[in-house]
Amino acid sequence: MERLLVLLVVAISLAAVDLWVKLTVPTPPWALHQRSDLWFFGSCLLMFGAFALARLPSNTVAIAAGIFTGGILGNLLSASTDHLEVPNPILIGSQTGGVAFNMADAFILTGNLALMVSLCVLAIRYRDYLPQRQGFRLTRSRRTRAAA
Repeated sequence: MERLLVLLVVAISLAAVDLWVKLTVPTPPWALHQRSDLWFFGSCLLMFGAFALARLPSNTVAIAAGIFTGGILGNLLSASTDHLEVPNPILIGSQTGGVAFNMADAFILTGNLALMVSLCVLAIRYRDYLPQRQGFRLTRSRRTRAAA
C-alpha cells in the first residue's frame, strides 16, 4: 500500500508539472498532435497496468512506475480536454527537421528506462525465486531423444 501511494504521489506531481508547462508555454498549431481513440484506450491500460508494479517489493520500481504513469496521465488529461489533441510546446531543432515533444513524453521515456533497469535489478536480486533452466533443458533433451 505504501508503494502504491509513492507511485500515485510521483505520478500526480509529474502530471501537474506537465500540464503546467503545456498551459504556460505556447504551442504552435503544427505541434498539436492528434491522438486516436485506440491510443487513449491503450494509454489507460498501460497506466492501470503500471499500478500493479507497486505490488513488487521495490521502492525503486514504484518510483520508476510513478514517473512512467505521470507521463501517461499528463498526456491523457491534456488529450481528454482538447478533443484528443496533445500539445507539444518543446522543440529541439527546426520545424522541418526537429522534434516537438512535451514533458509527459520525457517522463514516459525516462520512466520506461528506469523501469527496465529497476526490474532487471529486482529480477537479479530475487533470482532464486525464478524458475530454474535445468528443467527446461531436460525436457528439451528428452524431446530430442524421443524424436531421434
